[in-house]
Amino acid sequence: MPDIAAIVAWEVKGFLFTLFAMVALKLLTGEINMGYLFYGRKNDTGQPIVGADGKMLGRKRQDTPYFSPERVQLLVFTLAAAFSYLTQVLNNAHPGTLPPVPDSWLAVLGGSNLVYLGGKAYSRLWPASPGAHEQETL
Repeated sequence: MPDIAAIVAWEVKGFLFTLFAMVALKLLTGEINMGYLFYGRKNDTGQPIVGADGKMLGRKRQDTPYFSPERVQLLVFTLAAAFSYLTQVLNNAHPGTLPPVPDSWLAVLGGSNLVYLGGKAYSRLWPASPGAHEQETL
């Protein structure tokens, strides 16, 4: 007869497998939209829209999406750290214990998140000047 620890371990494994299967199914069926995963939004709502004659036609009502390299680097570094740690877990000499997380990976992930947050702050808090936007549309 299995002890309580074995039963709990099987329940946790079953729960995690079910959760993984549900997320994978929703990704494959398109219920989880991944279309704009690597896009951010520039805070340019309210900036003037200028016509070819130089007259203002109106103001922007929505933020402009843009390709966000800071999101790409955050995903790449996070996946690299996760796979690196997973290989350490699989090659662990002491089953039943987790190996320590290397300090270098903590520094890399911290720096990656800092780059992401810096890019997000820049795009949301410092919109382009109205003069630069008018020159782009002329």
